[in-house]
Amino acid sequence: MCVSFPAQVVAVDAGGAAVLSEGRTRRASTLLYPGIAPGEWVMVAAGTIVQRLSAEEAGEIRSALLEALRLVEREKGVDDAAPS
Repeated sequence: MCVSFPAQVVAVDAGGAAVLSEGRTRRASTLLYPGIAPGEWVMVAAGTIVQRLSAEEAGEIRSALLEALRLVEREKGVDDAAPS
């Protein structure tokens, strides 16, 4: 399964972009958004920028993803503690 994530573009070159998300810098293809610029917020899926976002949208998506992750981790903890 592939999960897309919000990221901020930190650099762009002929080969794509460097994007920063959750303290980690990754490479992303700019094939779908060749005019992307440093400072912009984007959605990245499978190593490709698939959507431009406002800073507000990026924050909302990030919050929702972190909440989903928290719920999954909590569920795993409950499942791990259940008797077999």
